[in-house]
Amino acid sequence: MSTRRHLPILREASAPPSPPPSTPEAAGDAEPPPWHWIPLGTTVSLVGFALLAQGAAALSVRLLGRVYPLGATAAQVAHIRAAHPAAARSVELTAALIPVLALLLAVAVGSYVVGRRGDRTNARHGMLSGGLTVMIFWVVTGRLWSLLPLVPLAMALGHLAGRWGVARRDRSLAAEG
Repeated sequence: MSTRRHLPILREASAPPSPPPSTPEAAGDAEPPPWHWIPLGTTVSLVGFALLAQGAAALSVRLLGRVYPLGATAAQVAHIRAAHPAAARSVELTAALIPVLALLLAVAVGSYVVGRRGDRTNARHGMLSGGLTVMIFWVVTGRLWSLLPLVPLAMALGHLAGRWGVARRDRSLAAEG
């Protein structure tokens, strides 16, 4: 049987631990780095879309129900499209745009929160939050390629909403001080 080996113990003096903060307020004042607000804004956007998605889907179904009967077969849909092509296509396009608008609204709210609440954030952080939100939806939907054109649109909207949030934050700080 082999002999048992022990790890050596170092007897050198280690650096003294850093002193605790003098007050509890000093420990809570440490603002996270600005880039931490990017995933926080994305989380706000995801939760916001989760709240808006059910209403957007219900509205889309109601719009489609104006042209197509409930439970329509493929043959019935083809017949309605042939009889009224302009009405059918416009309703389909409108019904498809409603969830996209709900997603962009959620991105705008999340990016606004990034600009408004982050102490050192800027419009770029809102832009990155918007792009990250759509990329997460792209991955979650099984890499649905039709979502990729929304990335630059969400980034531009996120930049504008983040800029608006920063302007509101700066205005409120100027009014306080």
